Amino acid sequence: MRRLSKKLQELLEEFFRAGEGQEITFEADEDTIRKLDLILTSLAQKTEIGNKTLRVKKRRP
Repeated sequence: MRRLSKKLQELLEEFFRAGEGQEITFEADEDTIRKLDLILTSLAQKTEIGNKTLRVKKRRP
């Protein structure tokens, strides 16, 4: 079983600490952004990927 990278873990923790309705912009390398997008999309979040950034407005799934 593979472990999450430390950066991906930190970004997910930041997402879960955010309040409902809060808009969050994450900055990381492309691979981490892609993985984070996959995880958040599976949690029924709408995401927007930019240049090494990912923006999400936290909502209840």
